Amino acid sequence: MKKLLPYLLCLSFFAWPRFLSAAEEVVNLSYVGRDLKGDSRWRAKSEIKNISPGVYLMTEKAEGIYSSFNGRISWVAEMKFERTKDSVRPMSLDKRVFDTKGNIIRREIQDFDLAGNTGTCTHEEPMRRISRTRKFKFDRNVVTRLSLGFYAQKFLENGLTSEKLQMVSEEPNVYNVELKKMGKEVIEINGRKVTAYRLCLDPQLGALNFVKAFLPKSYAWHSAVPKYEWLGYAGLEGGINSEKIEVLVETL
Repeated sequence: MKKLLPYLLCLSFFAWPRFLSAAEEVVNLSYVGRDLKGDSRWRAKSEIKNISPGVYLMTEKAEGIYSSFNGRISWVAEMKFERTKDSVRPMSLDKRVFDTKGNIIRREIQDFDLAGNTGTCTHEEPMRRISRTRKFKFDRNVVTRLSLGFYAQKFLENGLTSEKLQMVSEEPNVYNVELKKMGKEVIEINGRKVTAYRLCLDPQLGALNFVKAFLPKSYAWHSAVPKYEWLGYAGLEGGINSEKIEVLVETL
């Protein structure tokens, strides 16, 4: 259980940009992670491009302080995903984390075989000589940290209230989770009041389900009207011992 718990809440809801409309070629979004005192920890920008019919490329760039790393870091993540009428599926991910000198201190590579419902995931920490690769077979729809927000938009678009999924985490591993729509509420974003859906990602721990009573819950908010744009997040930044944060979009 000690090995499992640090990763149960590495299922972050932030970095959930909106989809392109038919008339758009590129969508940009910026967002900031703050501690519960309101102090900024990191800032991120993302760009989504439609690179071929039904296939998109998301690039996320960020800099600041992040749990599990010493000092300031930056990262660049590139994810390809497929969007169909019914679902959103990750295709590949390449995420590189850098120290202040520009050295790569962590790299995550994920490749998904959509036809075979399999994935190959590699976690590297070059300076610590750590490298591990795992292959997974999925029996449910699969999401990653970066694809989850897009999946949630499709989830709302399809009128769903709950769905069981499999989540790929960075160590790497796969966890069963349930995405739930908790209802509508009015939140304030950059001085504006917006009606939003509140969503929860609930880890399904099987025999360890009793542990959830001791874990802080994480929530995300999406606008309550199409395109169900992501608005914010509240919960743990990473693992169970990580900072509790709030993330808000900086532009609407």
